[in-house]
Amino acid sequence: MKKDIDDLMRHWGEQRARCGLVSGLGSQLGTIMEWKGAAPRGGASGSRIPVNGLGMDRAAAEVEAAVAELERRDDRGQTLARLATFRYLYETTIREQMRAVGLAEDAERTYWNWLDALHLQVARIIVARSGLNRTTTVRRVGMRRACAEVAPK
Repeated sequence: MKKDIDDLMRHWGEQRARCGLVSGLGSQLGTIMEWKGAAPRGGASGSRIPVNGLGMDRAAAEVEAAVAELERRDDRGQTLARLATFRYLYETTIREQMRAVGLAEDAERTYWNWLDALHLQVARIIVARSGLNRTTTVRRVGMRRACAEVAPK
């Protein structure tokens, strides 16, 4: 799971660096010139190239929302958001990341613990935002308890 979240956050950093937070509608002629025809629309859901340069894809936008939610939380959340920004967006060295979040030079194990906490929090926020509890089947009829039924005599 850590590797998947790390890959997703690297994707977010690349998308954010390339597209920024602003989206705009590009020229159709520019897309045709860039791709020598229509832009590809296939591929895995959430990772395809946005048509006409519409900004970050859905996967990167979900990570952006998770990092923004962390930043709005308490001091710990702000520190985790700063770590995400320095690690994945600015791609600074580990020492610079440690300095940015206020860790001592010899606290490398603490850095890795903070990084694990970042991955865990981002995963939790993304799962909560995806609404997994809303995708399960809900019974529309009343359910009776087996122990409540009395056998006829």
